[in-house]
Amino acid sequence: MKIKPKQAMYNGISYNFFDRKSDKLCFMFSGTGYTYDKPILYYSTALMLELGYDVIQINYTFEQQQFEQDSQAISKMVYHVANPIVENSLQSKPYREVVYLGKSLGTMPIIDFYMQQTPFIPARYILFTPLLSLQHTMANLLDKHAFLAIGTADPYYSQEKLAQLTTLQLAVFEDLDHSLEIPLNVDLSIQHCQSLMTQLKIFLQNY
Repeated sequence: MKIKPKQAMYNGISYNFFDRKSDKLCFMFSGTGYTYDKPILYYSTALMLELGYDVIQINYTFEQQQFEQDSQAISKMVYHVANPIVENSLQSKPYREVVYLGKSLGTMPIIDFYMQQTPFIPARYILFTPLLSLQHTMANLLDKHAFLAIGTADPYYSQEKLAQLTTLQLAVFEDLDHSLEIPLNVDLSIQHCQSLMTQLKIFLQNY
């Protein structure tokens, strides 16, 4: 990526802002250990910039004991940390479209909060390896519209649960783990990453 982000801070939380002078904005929510420099989020950022979006990567961090809460409390915790940046950014200029993209932990506030709201501008949702074993995750995904990617070797993968999500666009990859990779198989991991980016690009362009 040749576009360098501006490092900024709001409400005590830092974020990276890739400014393409666009009227479209993508918010990115990372996983617990899956940061924005990891392959799927790195190339997702590059793809969003290629398609002309401004991109904001929210840099939240939490202490281990904060994950000892129940899953709904964890989801709310991430939302309350990230949402001030979301609201401030959307008020900063008249965007005409917003995309919420999350990986694992980062999918929780998207599913539990942003997808349940009535957006005041058109919104789309991209969910990488959501935690499908959580009851509230499944309940909040039913009858919604989003792009969801997961591998069959992911511990949160469930063919039975995915079969219930008939309104979502699904990208299911054989043998990929929770990092959307195949350990010790670089060639196949790269091929699947390329396939995922191709499917994501089609999703974004066919809106």
